Amino acid sequence: MTLNLADFKRPEHLWLLAAGLLLLLLLALMGLKVLSVHRNASGVLADVQPRYARIAGLLQSTDLLAQSTKALQANLTDYVYPVEGDPGQIGNQALQQVRDLATARGLRVTSSQVAAPREDRGFDRIGLTLRIEGDWPQLLALMRELARQRPAIYSDTVQFATQGNFSQGRPSATVVTVQFALYVLKERKP
Repeated sequence: MTLNLADFKRPEHLWLLAAGLLLLLLLALMGLKVLSVHRNASGVLADVQPRYARIAGLLQSTDLLAQSTKALQANLTDYVYPVEGDPGQIGNQALQQVRDLATARGLRVTSSQVAAPREDRGFDRIGLTLRIEGDWPQLLALMRELARQRPAIYSDTVQFATQGNFSQGRPSATVVTVQFALYVLKERKP
């Protein structure tokens, strides 16, 4: 059987044929849209699946993550003062600690000062300035002891100067003066 337009003499038949063709066109367009959405969704799933697998692995390792967090927090306390406490008091405490270390080695602290805290990469940075005089071996011992302090005392700059009397080409009673620019770190409140 062949279709011939002459068989569709009545206008109702032509309208039905046009509506049927329009319906077929709409179905084809909807099929293309569904296919496009499916392809996009497949691409998104392929992109998300590795991330989901990593997150699922992290969720399965919560105990290990908690242990790591505790270890990091314990390690942080070796280098940074805790969030509790007044920065001024922490600065004064650290300054007194350095002064005590210096006087225990027979050195003279001629000046010392605590600077106001300032933000430094998520921490409060509390500056300490000291001027200390004494013999070189004791100053060297002080610098070694400062490196072992916990929470850590960091050095910004250290300037050395010598004073002494020179008689007959040799120094007599040489005194070394050291200007320390130190700082300590304190955790900031989130």
